[in-house]
Amino acid sequence: MVKIEGRVKGMDCASCVAKITKNLEALEGVSKVNLNLVSTKLEIEADENLVTEKDIIKVVKNLGYSFKKELEFTSFFNPLENKELAFTATGLIFLVVGLLLEFFNVPHPHPFFLAVSILVGGIPVFVNGYKSLKAKTIDIDLLMVIAIIGASVIGEWEEAAEIVILFSIAELLEGYSMDKARGAIKELMDLTPPTAIKLIEGKKHEVVPVDELVVGDRISIKPGATIPIDGKIEWGSSLVDQSAITGESKPVKKEVGDNVYGGSINLHGYLVVRVVSMPNESTIARIIHMIEEAENNKAKAEQFVQKFAKYYTPIMVSIAVLVTVIPLIVFLIQTGSFVGMLPILKLWFYRSLVILVVSCPCALVLSTPVTVVTAITRATKKGVLIKGGRYLEALSSINTIAIDKTGTLTLGKIKVYKVELYNGYTEEKVLEIVSGLESHSEHLIAKAITEYANEKNVESLSFDEVEIIPGKGIKGKKDGITYSIGNDALVNEISGNSAYLACDETESVVSYVLEDKKIIAHIHMSDELRPETKSVIQEIKELGIKNIIMLTGDNERVASSIAKELSIDYDAELLPEDKVKAVKELREKYGNVAMIGDGINDAPALALADVSISMGSAGTAVAIETSDIVLSSDNLKNLPYLIKLSKKTKKIIQINITFALTIKLLFFILVFFGIAILWLAVLLGDVGASLIVIGLAMTVGLEKKLKRKKNK
Repeated sequence: MVKIEGRVKGMDCASCVAKITKNLEALEGVSKVNLNLVSTKLEIEADENLVTEKDIIKVVKNLGYSFKKELEFTSFFNPLENKELAFTATGLIFLVVGLLLEFFNVPHPHPFFLAVSILVGGIPVFVNGYKSLKAKTIDIDLLMVIAIIGASVIGEWEEAAEIVILFSIAELLEGYSMDKARGAIKELMDLTPPTAIKLIEGKKHEVVPVDELVVGDRISIKPGATIPIDGKIEWGSSLVDQSAITGESKPVKKEVGDNVYGGSINLHGYLVVRVVSMPNESTIARIIHMIEEAENNKAKAEQFVQKFAKYYTPIMVSIAVLVTVIPLIVFLIQTGSFVGMLPILKLWFYRSLVILVVSCPCALVLSTPVTVVTAITRATKKGVLIKGGRYLEALSSINTIAIDKTGTLTLGKIKVYKVELYNGYTEEKVLEIVSGLESHSEHLIAKAITEYANEKNVESLSFDEVEIIPGKGIKGKKDGITYSIGNDALVNEISGNSAYLACDETESVVSYVLEDKKIIAHIHMSDELRPETKSVIQEIKELGIKNIIMLTGDNERVASSIAKELSIDYDAELLPEDKVKAVKELREKYGNVAMIGDGINDAPALALADVSISMGSAGTAVAIETSDIVLSSDNLKNLPYLIKLSKKTKKIIQINITFALTIKLLFFILVFFGIAILWLAVLLGDVGASLIVIGLAMTVGLEKKLKRKKNK
């Protein structure tokens, strides 16, 4: 099996996708076809012995589209690049002249100009309609060709010409709108420059295409330059603007050993960077791939619409045929003669053409995917990575959030803030002992204590023997004295003395230091709340999330203190399997549950939740892979934004679906009252409705931007 990938140029509605997919699937050897309307990405799995890329290109070209390797945009207003614009402009000129001649009662030239308007302006429509007929696909182009020919046959030349021009203009506008929607994806692709300055030992700096870089290459980044690929700084320091990747509003200080991401901007320092990932595996590449794949994770609303549309068009076409046939049959039964049938035929045939025009479900089918992709792409710019529409849809109806503590509500870094001393020991002596012991451990508490000792410039004591006691602490011998540091379980094991275990400060993590069997110090540590945690929790509550429950493996005392400070519920001292059980119980009690965690330790609970959200730094592949949604900047402030976006997206989708169905129903009713006009059906009932749907979809995610402008 071989995978063929590329971009299909020229699509502007869902019927284009259906037509191309149907014909590619008909090729012998093709097992799978994925075609995304918004990103234009085509992915095909096929037997390489039966299907080649040339075969794919031929099918796509025969249907009136082109196959490209990259996402391309033509100049919309240049008739040399946009042939449809040239044909439409010519047809429009002849239509206007024809209508003016009719207005001034010039008899003979009038039909000629209308005919030229139909023939020239309708070339793109006729060509596409023919290809649809050849492909055995009923789409809007074929339906419009039938409507144009039908109107001409019954002598409605003006209507036929108006249909051609209005439809062509609307198609151009629809294509332009779709290009605007695709522009957001193109912006992400354009974040990284095409070339990089590669450093080669013994040679001068060499400018090379980014695609030629491999892991281990060294590149130089000048001040003000865009970083072309993910890497690690080997020399230099600078402030880096990585807002395009993580959504962080402030530049980040980067030094030797720090990671930098392709698409970030080096603000002022010269950097030498070692490449750590291939171009197609970089953070920005994974984000773009995730957005393009998001279309496969369709929202329930989109799945319903696609099923509905599958049957809607054939049913409407059948109704259009019956609208012409039934009145004729009734006339024949009543009169028993064909005499006088022509006016009846002309009247109901015209009405059936109106039904045909509004029978294409383009607006309905576009109502969800354009909205979802717009929302996902705009969220990405704020550092929120969403894997599909169904997760946005699910999040909009969530009323319960389970949230991890360490690294989510808190900064995830334990710090020593106080040392309580007993039995005549000084802080310096205690730190000499504990830093010497903890230097043998990799535990977070051990690192916090050794860092604190380093800050105090204390020399570590060396020990003759050191023993790590799992789950309790560590001990060692020096000059015949046994020193220990650990939790209350260690104290009870060594001395059985709980006299010094009581602490006034319930919010801290405490390690006890012992000389033989007597306690000589309490070391108080804490994991600080993120600066934004309190305000974010309050904002989430205001958005209608009724239940917020902190799930943590930390002790009851610390968990209770944090939960009280945030005014949320909690469940403490949980193992990973306990968190799974807790999420299961929350789902049974409250319904849909979102789980927020670090994407690794909380993976089992995240997998069980209806929507899983990870706090994952940009570039963390595990976080992106394990969760439905990733807050890539590790900033909780994006959580309220995400909830608002989900609710707005759902609202826009509902409005679009309701509008698309209502406009179709309205014209269907008007037909039988003889009010519906053919050119108006084209303008509002079909492509006009699609334009309105796309326009509404493009408003998703714009609220904050508009507010900022007002505040200036």
